[in-house]
Amino acid sequence: MNKKLKYILGICLSLCFPSLGAQTVIDEIIATVADKIITRYDVEYALQSYKYQSGLYTLENEDELRCDMLEQLIFQKLLINQAELDSIEISEDQITQRIESSLRMQIARAGSAKRLEEAYGKSINEIKKDARILVKNDFLVSQMQQRLTSGINVNYQDVREYFEQIPQDSLPMIEVEYELSEITMIPEITEMEKIAIKEKLNEYRNRILKGENFSTFARLYSEDPGSASKGGELGFVTRGTLYAEFEQVAFELKPGEISPIVETKAGFHIIRMIERRGEQVNVAHILIKPKPSVEAMMETQSKLDSLYQRIRQGEISFDSAAKRYSQSPNKINGGMILNPYTASYSFTEDQLDKNTLYHVKRLAEGECTASTPYITEEGNQAYRLLQLRHKKEAHIANITDDYEKIKDAALEAKKQKALVKWAKNKVKYTHIDINESFRHCDLQQNLGIGQP
Repeated sequence: MNKKLKYILGICLSLCFPSLGAQTVIDEIIATVADKIITRYDVEYALQSYKYQSGLYTLENEDELRCDMLEQLIFQKLLINQAELDSIEISEDQITQRIESSLRMQIARAGSAKRLEEAYGKSINEIKKDARILVKNDFLVSQMQQRLTSGINVNYQDVREYFEQIPQDSLPMIEVEYELSEITMIPEITEMEKIAIKEKLNEYRNRILKGENFSTFARLYSEDPGSASKGGELGFVTRGTLYAEFEQVAFELKPGEISPIVETKAGFHIIRMIERRGEQVNVAHILIKPKPSVEAMMETQSKLDSLYQRIRQGEISFDSAAKRYSQSPNKINGGMILNPYTASYSFTEDQLDKNTLYHVKRLAEGECTASTPYITEEGNQAYRLLQLRHKKEAHIANITDDYEKIKDAALEAKKQKALVKWAKNKVKYTHIDINESFRHCDLQQNLGIGQP
């Protein structure tokens, strides 16, 4: 793939960007790959995603980019078709976990669930529902690519040759990068708080059973930002979409039936069955999240403040303190924070939420913040100490300091070359038809479609 296509790869299928909202183009099929179709809307969606990611909302070469998007979509359809022929299976749990992980990152970057909903023009639950087929296809593409390139490697000579082929005036600028650690403490939720929530939900449930409106209670009292404004309605979902405890109860309900209280990681729910269609259900719920008391919050903050002083005074190292006191799963690594975008421990500034970046930029290497409030991935109120382990300043790429990055790029280039070779061969045996309005696109170099 050329650089542009390599950059585009995965954009259309991953849950990363606001959608176009209402479909504003007249849709039509513009290409078929085997039994897979590509619509005009697919191409426009990919183009909008590219604009959003690049920050370029007005492009002079939009028609050329549309051709690039079409080429990438054809390539993806070839991979998906092969994945299905090879019987590659993706579990519902994998899809759900990917969606939840992506949404947590997007909400953090947007600042709130409400802002994310405004960006998409739809509720959180609608975003989840619409994302399922995209995420499944994303998995199929990545697994098929992995299968096709699993035996490809590079050695030091390959990396050096790759680097030396890059013109000096084209060497990329490596952004400033941070490596971070954290010590997390979550205030305890008392049994009294849980009992109070259950009593409140039972009160709502009893009043609803006596004839009051479920939707009204959901709009007034539910703490699920994605469904409260819609009377708690989630829309039709399949198994594996929601928390297991929630689904276990929801799928057993009959239309109009109200569940007893259900506890999940999100909090406490009561559920109303609206409609069931085979293995899909449309339910509404009222969610109340347990909250730590002011005393519990203050006690947790005080513990972390005391630990902060001990670290500053050299009584205990940050790593040892993390392993001993942190309540985060990364405690076993001394609290090192994994970058979910890259699966590495380095973060660029645009990969950090604003609050974290604000604190990190004020630290010297080895220093840590005092206790600061934040929200965990599960939505719990917590406090943490944040340490700057290492900061690498921005610089022009060189093979000494950036060998691993250059190695990754060299390996990726070698894999892309192999994928292009595979695609060209696959095209020879796959029925591909392109609409007249896109036949001006040059699809020969990467896919071998068109005149030799």
